[in-house]
Amino acid sequence: MKKVVFCAVALMAGTAMFAQFNDSNVLQVGALNGSAVNQQGWVNDSDVIQLGLGNGSNVDQYGIANDSYVLQIGVGNGSDVDQDGILNDSQVLQFGAGNGSTVTQLGLANNSAVLQIGVGNGSDVDQTGILNDSDVTQIGVGNGSSVMQFGILNDSDVLQIGLGNGSDVDQIGLFNDSDVFQLGAGNGSYVGQLGIANDSDVNQIGIANGSLVAQIGFFNTSLVNQFGIGNGSIVLQTGLGHNSVVNQIGLGNGSLVVQNNL
Repeated sequence: MKKVVFCAVALMAGTAMFAQFNDSNVLQVGALNGSAVNQQGWVNDSDVIQLGLGNGSNVDQYGIANDSYVLQIGVGNGSDVDQDGILNDSQVLQFGAGNGSTVTQLGLANNSAVLQIGVGNGSDVDQTGILNDSDVTQIGVGNGSSVMQFGILNDSDVLQIGLGNGSDVDQIGLFNDSDVFQLGAGNGSYVGQLGIANDSDVNQIGIANGSLVAQIGFFNTSLVNQFGIGNGSIVLQTGLGHNSVVNQIGLGNGSLVVQNNL
């Protein structure tokens, strides 16, 4: 009987120890690729695959059940993932040359997905809080994206296709949502949202169009559509429940919207 009890206790202890193990898998094929993985905590998981020449990956995970997946194919791509907390998830996929991605997530169940295809694209994602979500897709040459989200259940989607497009999204609060789509060359978008349940959609197709959206408060919405060359839009909303729609088609059009009910 004592032997049975001892075996049962040993099995339970062994299972508990096994559950605490972190897991790391690295596959590198090519020349001069480099990978560094640092995991502290329990049941964190990291997978790194690098194919090509001179690609580099760094993964740091602290906490419980964080997950990171990095796939880089090409020349001179670089990825840096830092996750601290519980159940955070990061996916970085880069194909081409000289693309760079930085992901920093702190908190609970934040999610980041980055896809970059081309040459010299750059992405920076920084999320702090609970259940924030960021999706960045960049296809082309020299596109840049920055996403900062702080709070709970904020969501950002960025899609850029072309040459030298730039997007910056800053969201602080709860349930804020931003969608940015840019197709062409040299388009630029800034979205800043502070508060609860603000929503921004920016669509720009063409060359050197620019959009700035700043929303502070609750339940404000903004839609900006610009098609052409050198169009510019500024939307400033402060307060509760404002709605703005801007549509500009052509060359060198400009729009300013200011709404306030505080």
